[in-house]
Amino acid sequence: MITLATRSGLLHSLVAPLARLMPELSYYTIVSVVAHGVDLAVFNGLVIGGMRASLAGIVGYSVGLVVHYVLSSRYVFATQTSDKTSARRFGEFAVSGCVGLAITWALIHLATDVAHLPAMVGKIAAVGTSFIVVFLLRRGIVFASRTAQ
Repeated sequence: MITLATRSGLLHSLVAPLARLMPELSYYTIVSVVAHGVDLAVFNGLVIGGMRASLAGIVGYSVGLVVHYVLSSRYVFATQTSDKTSARRFGEFAVSGCVGLAITWALIHLATDVAHLPAMVGKIAAVGTSFIVVFLLRRGIVFASRTAQ
């Protein structure tokens, strides 16, 4: 028989880890919005200036990635608890971004080409899924503390 105390303990064991993530996740969300804004501004400026959209997209994404790394290193994750060099961390950060890109492509492909759903359905699923997966990769691997590595 499950008692109120047992349910309360179970609920606490499920909620406590999420509660500990919230400050970090909140800062990460803000940093992501800022980096995406930089990406869009660079992209838009280059397109208006005459650059091909596909190339402008790569440049904008790359600048946004660097901004995201710098802000994440400074405001979100505790880099001083890691033995990794900045170069290694940035490489892992970039690879985790590519994982997010692959998830985005796969979910949009599945939604549109396999399930024949509207593109926005795939995009919404991709944004949410890739955001969480990339955050967890960056938190657990890229910016992991010495004790977690």
